[in-house]
Amino acid sequence: MEDLVGRAVELARDAGDDDYTPVWAVLGEMAQDGPASLLAGVDLLASPDPVVRAVGCDLLGRASERHETVRADAASALLTLAPSETDVDVLWSIAQALGSTFDHRAEPVLVFLSAHPDPDVRLKAAQALPSMPAGEAVAGALIRLTADPDPRVRNWATFGLGSQTDADTPAVREALWARVGDDGEDVHAEAVFGLARRRDPRATALVIELLDAEQGIYSWGLEAAACLRDPALLPHLAGYDAASAPVATALRECDPAARLRRDDFAAALLDAVYDRSPAADPTVFSTLLETGLTLRTTGAGGTLIWSVEALMERAGGDPHRAAGEL
Repeated sequence: MEDLVGRAVELARDAGDDDYTPVWAVLGEMAQDGPASLLAGVDLLASPDPVVRAVGCDLLGRASERHETVRADAASALLTLAPSETDVDVLWSIAQALGSTFDHRAEPVLVFLSAHPDPDVRLKAAQALPSMPAGEAVAGALIRLTADPDPRVRNWATFGLGSQTDADTPAVREALWARVGDDGEDVHAEAVFGLARRRDPRATALVIELLDAEQGIYSWGLEAAACLRDPALLPHLAGYDAASAPVATALRECDPAARLRRDDFAAALLDAVYDRSPAADPTVFSTLLETGLTLRTTGAGGTLIWSVEALMERAGGDPHRAAGEL
């Protein structure tokens, strides 16, 4: 591990503002051993050399990505360093690593870094904030970042607010609407997708424009289109591959007849599961800002969940057969 640490630091010092890829490769190798990489990363944070501290943060981030068991300790070390850190590169690495820990304690630091003068630090904060529990502070920071002067920051903040969080308030919708027509790369599309996920009727015409565009629409844009459930989208989905899962979902959700068949199947499935096992306490539910239905049952093995659409397809639309295969 010591040799790898030295190699990573040497590569980081040579990389400067250029390609950091070789450093990430070494850190990925080190991160295979979660406990060892945690200890090495924490030790590096104590260095007076900012390059070494940045490598330590990056190592803790890589370890956190691979090993859930080290996340809490990694976050604690990063949060201890953050208040006294002034080096921009280290702050960049702190923001990135904290996002990989998914630790709620990082929220105030990430919100603080989202207002940093350096756009690269703000960018990393924008990318990391959606990993925090949804709340007013996170939503507020992302809303502010959607209007950032740097188009990269606006793009990631709009994506984070619109597609990675479930926040749905007038302020969120207006922040997304304000980015419609933004000339930053992908910012406009991310704003449209965010509005569509929230079933904002203003998004229908905008989604149609994206569907009809020469380059087509992203897969997550199709998922957003599905959330709209607007039959007006059906003619514009016709040119897409119906065998593709996102397209099939959009076609189903935008087609009232197809949605009704699914809903009727779900109701019959619920009855069939209950008839076979009342103690399973079956429930069918949908999730806010997402498509599809979920069947939940309880039993000796704990709580189990299934996609209603997957069960319907597997059982050929027969709810009794689907219940028997659970």
